[in-house]
Parts: sequence; C-alpha cells; structure tokens
Amino acid sequence: MTASTTGLPFQILILDNVVSNAGDAAIAIAMKRSLEATFGTGAIVRHCFCGPTSEPGIFRDYYPELSFTRTLWHCESDWSLRKWNIVGRLKRKSAAIRFPLQARLRRRGLPLSVLFAHERALFRLFEESSLVVVTGGAPLCTSWTPRYLRPLRTAQYRAALLLGKPLVFYSQSFGPFSPDDDLPGLLRPVMEQANAILCRDSESVRVVREVIGVSSDNVHETIDEALTIEPRPPTREPAPPRKLPVRIGVCVHQWNWLGQADPQRCQREFESRIAAVCEQLMDDASVELVLLTTHQTGSDDVHSDLDVSVRVVSMIPERLQPRVQVVSSFVHPCEFAHFMGQCDVVLSSRLHGAVLSLVGGAPAIALEYEPKTRGLMRRLGLEDWVLSMADSTSADITCAIRKILDDRRDADQRRQAGVAEGRRVAARSGDIVRRATEPRATGE
Repeated sequence: MTASTTGLPFQILILDNVVSNAGDAAIAIAMKRSLEATFGTGAIVRHCFCGPTSEPGIFRDYYPELSFTRTLWHCESDWSLRKWNIVGRLKRKSAAIRFPLQARLRRRGLPLSVLFAHERALFRLFEESSLVVVTGGAPLCTSWTPRYLRPLRTAQYRAALLLGKPLVFYSQSFGPFSPDDDLPGLLRPVMEQANAILCRDSESVRVVREVIGVSSDNVHETIDEALTIEPRPPTREPAPPRKLPVRIGVCVHQWNWLGQADPQRCQREFESRIAAVCEQLMDDASVELVLLTTHQTGSDDVHSDLDVSVRVVSMIPERLQPRVQVVSSFVHPCEFAHFMGQCDVVLSSRLHGAVLSLVGGAPAIALEYEPKTRGLMRRLGLEDWVLSMADSTSADITCAIRKILDDRRDADQRRQAGVAEGRRVAARSGDIVRRATEPRATGE
C-alpha cells in the first residue's frame, strides 16, 4: 500500500521519539525503514521531535534521513523558558484540553478553531495522516514520562482516535511504574481503543494487561526494532585503530536509580565498580578499552553520558590509562553498531549499547537497570549475558566478560543466532501495523 484511501501519499506521523539518545535514534531510523517497506517507499514518515530543545537543531544534521516536525509540547514556546514564560506554560497546559477538543469539533463538521498557530500546523498533520504511531522504545514509564508531559502525550493519542486515525503503539517496553503513578490510568482508555499495541518483551505484555488494565485483543508481543538496523563503517573513525589483540567496548550511563534513597551514592558506587572492572580486565597486558556512550551530545542543552565515561577513566590507575580511549564525538547509530561490533566483547549499561553492538558483530554483557534489558536478551536466547546494574560485583562482571573471551567462537555463534531470531520477530511488526490501517470505528 503506497497511498491512503484519499489517493494522497500514505502519511505516517510518529509521536514521542527522543533522538538525543542514539538508541532511540536507532529505533526511529529502523521504524522508518520498516514502515516504508510495509507501505511503500512513497510513504511519507514524519517524526514529532520530542527532545530537550524546542527545535531539532543539530539533530537534523545528525539524522538527515529523518523528517522532523514539532510535537504538541513545543508548539508555542521554547522548552528552556518553560519555568518563566507564563503565557507559554498556560498554552501548554490548556493544549491538553484544546487539542482533542479540536478533533471533536472537526469530527462534527464545525469550523471553529481553539488552537494557536503552531498547534494548527501540527493538527493539520494529524488530519492528513493515514496512520499515527507512538514510537517504539520505552517512552511510557515512570522514569521516562515526566508528569508535565503526560496530559499532552495522551491528548495527542485521544485526538488521533477522535479523528478516526489508526493508532498504533509500536514495539515498546511498558513500565515499570511506581506504585503511586497515575500514568497507567491515563493510558488505559486510549490503549483500549488503539488498533495495535506492540510489546517488545513478555514483561510488557503482563504490564499492559495487569497494570494498565487493557482487556481488548489488540496486544502483540514483538521485539525491539533497533535489531533491524544496518551497520555501516564510520565516515570518520571515532578512535585510533586497535593496537592490542583484545579490544573491549564499554558503554556506561547516568541512571536515576528510581526508588533509591541516595541515587547519587548509587551512581558513584556503580562508576567505581566499572572502573574496577576495567582495571581487572587490563591486568591482561593484551587488553585495551574503548568507551563510547549512546547518549551523545552536540549541544550544551542536551544531556550526555560522556562525563560518566570520563569519571570512570579517572579512577583507573594512571599506568593503565594509555590503553583506554574515550570517544567524545558524535557517532551515528549505524556507525556505532559497526564500530562497537569490531570489539571482542562489549559491556553496556545502556540497552541499545548492547543491542547495536550485537547487531554490529560483538557479544555483549548487558547490565540490567529496568526489566526491558533482561526481557530483550531473554528473547534473543542470551539471558545469561545479563547482570544487575545495581547488584553485580566487579568480580561478577569481569568473570562474565572473560567467559566470553575464553570461547569466542561459541559466543559469536550464539550472538548470530540471537540477532537472526530478533530480526525474524521484528519482521512481524510491519504485518501487524498493516492490519492496523484497516478502517475501524472511532471512539470518544
């Protein structure tokens, strides 16, 4: 299918993707490719930029293959002014009511408009779209969905349904939710009416059914779309070529340690453990390390995990530091997969640091910070390559890495089988989304 029922190009609007993280960018790129394969290369795929800045800015340069438009949150005012721009704040808060109200007015054929200029431009994209998709990844959980964003996100979902647009939640990990979180209750009405809910692990299926409370037959278990990314050699090498027989990649990040009494202490202790792992691994004179985060930056306004890598290296004895490279430049997700895939093994606390490394060719030890990590690796038959980010000792982590290095042929065979299975499962997503475009009744 390459055109909508109106004869116009098939248009797809993707909501809630945050491309400041290379893992989420990998999902966005893979989704675009999958949706174009499903609906034809003539399909128009747009991403509502839901990032830490009001405009995509540098991310347009990083990801020229993606087409960005504003999300409802950014329609009227600069994100950086949200605490001081009272008018902008009032517009945003009221947009959660006005945006679905506009959809009701349209459905009833009334010409009235309750939207401001940029909101009207976004609303037209909703009207023109043949399909509205909530991005894959993990945007809907306590950690990644701030309370001030929830009404605006759910308002967009409701507007899509009121306009009669097929609504699909792409391959996501739903939850975890804190006990007092109101997000499941906000999501339940729209998810009950959604055309399809794709869960990228079995735990998410349970959360959708038991925690969010969805009872309809629209729930499907798939897998992370980033497993379909195509690695490519970097246009510029992020680090000098390896000098030693064994190169180990490390991808570590700043975590919020949700539920912990002293999250800063938890983060410091984690970084200290990783530094100890690095030192233990380099007791072998044939080992060198390269540290590269998926949460990169090209702007002062965008969070980066680079500081975590720098702090880890600062705790490694000076005599070993010449064997450590820290990559500070931006690396495209396809290039990340190729670069880290050349390592003999990768240690990653970022889920997509592990996913992209596996796709690129390297076995990966994944440090679990949320259930999504174990769920994905279990799906690939690699659950024994998962350790707890909070509880695993430096000895545990070092032992797991050395076990892979001791039998690289077996590890690579398992990696190849896991990636092949992941890609096979991911191919189902397009078929599910295609069925979701069939006409259906709308609801209030």
